[in-house]
Amino acid sequence: MKQHLGGLPPARVSGILCLGLLLACGCGTTISHSTTTGSGGTSAGASAVSTGAQLGLVWNTSDSTLRVLNGVPGATQLGAALFPAGAYVSGSFSAQTQTALLVDPKGNLLWMTLPSLNPQIIAQQIPTGVSIAFSPRGAYAVVYAAGSASLLTLSGLPQQPTMQTVSSSAALLGAAISDNGTLLLATSAGHGNASITSTAPSGARTTLATLQGYGGMAFLPGSQDFVLSDSVANTLALMHNGVPTVLATHAAGLDQPFAVAVSQDDHWAIAADRADAKLLRIDLTGATPPAQSTCACTPNQLAALYGNAVFELAGPGAGPGWMIEADDPIARVLFIPPVRSGQ
Repeated sequence: MKQHLGGLPPARVSGILCLGLLLACGCGTTISHSTTTGSGGTSAGASAVSTGAQLGLVWNTSDSTLRVLNGVPGATQLGAALFPAGAYVSGSFSAQTQTALLVDPKGNLLWMTLPSLNPQIIAQQIPTGVSIAFSPRGAYAVVYAAGSASLLTLSGLPQQPTMQTVSSSAALLGAAISDNGTLLLATSAGHGNASITSTAPSGARTTLATLQGYGGMAFLPGSQDFVLSDSVANTLALMHNGVPTVLATHAAGLDQPFAVAVSQDDHWAIAADRADAKLLRIDLTGATPPAQSTCACTPNQLAALYGNAVFELAGPGAGPGWMIEADDPIARVLFIPPVRSGQ
């Protein structure tokens, strides 16, 4: 069953375009929040979204708030909470479309596109502990809970989201969606193995691979190619037309990978290890060998921030968060300061 929201008014579309220009130019303008209560039933907090240099919105784990990450890699500061603490239990943000998806304590899924700070309910009865993954350029998203047998896909972001429920034949381990809506599912195949299947926008399903252990997958921006990691075999492969090309193995430094990501220019792939908290950068052009970086943290994600190859590794909380800027000559692992006292 599909659910559809009407198009946004021209004024909001214009605001989104203006925000994108301000982000690119680094201007210091501030857009105040709307104080009206949206259909989600929660008013925005006493906050504003700065349109100066920023890296997007990030989830603060210490008080379950969504905050602007101001600054540039290596010089960042978390802004004030955009909503009261506890108003939402989880959230994810696409820097490419300036769109946030939020889940509230009642199990409602809400959608918000900057500069609006008035989330709208688009789905209900969302299970706790869901993961939200956007397509590389942010026009699609997938919402799923590990272990479940169904998920939600969203298309038409940021302006006109349409939702669809997709069933799975086995318990979900992970999901990813491409910029044309092709859906990848990683499902349990027994004995720790994982089956990787592809569902085209037409609905046709294809089994692509079986892994010894699921270690993450991510589409290349604007492409149907994707990178896929095996957490037991310690491999990272590029899948093109269903044919894998191994990019890295344990010999290059892979040690129980659990997440992968790709830069916006399709140049770099990043894999995060569970065993040693290290990151492995792979040059998809083949011009340079794989290179490792170390984080003084326990990475738990590879979430894209604003920029070509900037990914959040661990969300800020009572302590600092961490990010990697992967397109420097040497990839930089950088900290995100925790919330300042009284903020």
